[in-house]
Amino acid sequence: MDTFRKQNLRKGAKERLNTLPEEFKRRASLSICQHLLHYLQSLPTPPSSLLGYIPQAEEPDTKPFYREVASSFPTLPIGFPRVEEKDLAFYLWMSKTLPGDAPVESPPDPAWEIGSFGIPSPSPSLPQFGKDIPWGDSPLVLVPGRVFDRQGGRIGRGKGYYDRFLRALRQKGIAVRAVGICFTIQLVEEVPRTESDEPIDHLITEEGVL
Repeated sequence: MDTFRKQNLRKGAKERLNTLPEEFKRRASLSICQHLLHYLQSLPTPPSSLLGYIPQAEEPDTKPFYREVASSFPTLPIGFPRVEEKDLAFYLWMSKTLPGDAPVESPPDPAWEIGSFGIPSPSPSLPQFGKDIPWGDSPLVLVPGRVFDRQGGRIGRGKGYYDRFLRALRQKGIAVRAVGICFTIQLVEEVPRTESDEPIDHLITEEGVL
């Protein structure tokens, strides 16, 4: 029953996202980036690392946030994920360029390649978190999703990558902060949960931190 409900909620969220005007998404994304920056600055202690993701077309555009963090927090290690078999692996962002930054006619940036599901992913030749460089004691993880509620519930795209990733860190005793990112149109009253679902700690929309 929960799987069926999740599928329906995921489908409904996708339909709502497809109705959003591009200008609204642009303005809302900028608001989300500002709220993210204020959230980061308000933490009692800086995170040991920032683990982001490259947004897809229908998701809030968080790339301005990464650029600002790279400028304002130059010593904070920032990582992006790539899918490796059934798990997420995060690699250090070293080039300080993001997919789409360079003109189309420019040579491809060797720091990025097209990974699983056609999503730009960091090159596996870069330093890997948890292997070449440490996560640190308190990484901040930005988590995408299709549907969220205000109690820490989240529905992704159905593959479970972030649930497995967050569970693995938490089981190691790492004090990870998981922050969901979405438009308010993706919020529902309650997300059905199973034992395999990992909660998020905070949620940020264009309206602020929830």
